[in-house]
Amino acid sequence: MRTLRIYVLDGNCHLKPVNFKINLLLLGGWSGRNQTEVKKHIEELAKTGVPKPKKTPIVFPVSTYLINTLDEVEVQHKFTNGEVEYVLFVDENIKYVTVGSDHTDRSLEKLSVEKAKQAYPKIIAPIVWRYKDVEGHWDKIILKSIIKLNGEKILYQKSALKTLLPPKKFLEIVDRDKLSKKGLIIFSGTIPTVTGKLQFPESFQIEMIDPVLKRCISYQYRIKVLPSIT
Repeated sequence: MRTLRIYVLDGNCHLKPVNFKINLLLLGGWSGRNQTEVKKHIEELAKTGVPKPKKTPIVFPVSTYLINTLDEVEVQHKFTNGEVEYVLFVDENIKYVTVGSDHTDRSLEKLSVEKAKQAYPKIIAPIVWRYKDVEGHWDKIILKSIIKLNGEKILYQKSALKTLLPPKKFLEIVDRDKLSKKGLIIFSGTIPTVTGKLQFPESFQIEMIDPVLKRCISYQYRIKVLPSIT
């Protein structure tokens, strides 16, 4: 069982280190509350050749070693990018939440979504909030991503959490599939892009903004294309 060091931010802005033992890492997909928005994201991916899902929402496991707080992701080619998501830390009940990026190989995704998701790290911010501190105003929290493309910073995604399935819905799916809630991390699935078009940036910045408690978790990583050897 892998252990991940995270830092819990309390209401007094104090950070407490916690070693979270990971038993299972799940990725959510097509998990918007508004099915029109879900279909919009499906269509975005379909334009790149990704097969449309038979049902929504879905969750599927990937290897726990993929989750990390790297500041740089090395990729095989330029057709990869991140997706901003909320990330739940569950140990029987939901304990913590932070912001993450499900970095994905878009070329491989045309052949297999599961293999594409397995190809690259799942980046999270190391700072987390206690879920009980934000549960009461969950829908007001905002997810945002900013990309750097050709040296220019561009708003890529932005939406309140009311557009995504709530955390307890994911727990219902976990129970339905008879999965353990001990040492579980769940990525929520993402929100549509601002322009409706996938971009392949040089860096990816993810943010989770709490307008009620007036705080923000922000994290950024670079995307490095490895040299081609012929």
